[in-house]
Amino acid sequence: MEGYRFQQFAYLIIPLIVGVEFFLTAKALRRKEGKESARTLAMEAFGYVFVALIPALFLFTIFSIEYKKFPLMLQLLHRLDRYGVMFFFLGAWWQVFVITALRALRTADRGGSCFLPVWCPYLLLGAFISALILWVAPWNLMWVSFMWFVASCGLCGLIGVSPSKLSKIFLVLAIMVFMGENILFIFLDAIV
Repeated sequence: MEGYRFQQFAYLIIPLIVGVEFFLTAKALRRKEGKESARTLAMEAFGYVFVALIPALFLFTIFSIEYKKFPLMLQLLHRLDRYGVMFFFLGAWWQVFVITALRALRTADRGGSCFLPVWCPYLLLGAFISALILWVAPWNLMWVSFMWFVASCGLCGLIGVSPSKLSKIFLVLAIMVFMGENILFIFLDAIV
């Protein structure tokens, strides 16, 4: 197996955290509402998608390509592999936004400060993905990425955004980045 594949395994950390956050948020909502709802079931379903399905597909494509399994499906596997890398490579940003939105939602329900439960994980995950993904990127993109996380944290902290509004802001950011990522992937896949 080629060396860059081992770095790709590190990309799985963020989706696993997203899945756990969905489970924790579903549990908190169930406790708050006192009953099962469509919202909690949807969150648990997303949790299973991020914890089990996505990593399984990612690992399946890597091992199938590297060990030359399924030779008749090689083109499809390469396409799935490219999308998987794009999903984790560029997708780490929107996934961190989802994590932050879910943590802010739970903080809004509990009440209290956003610093430890929301901003600290946001900045740590921002530093992690900036370093992991953009370590050798041109134009100092690693630092641009990290400064985005610091600036967005500082701006929201300065204007005193409430946890419930913070949850909505980061959910909108996650959707916008996810859509932009997929449009970019379709464009790049068409010209490559």
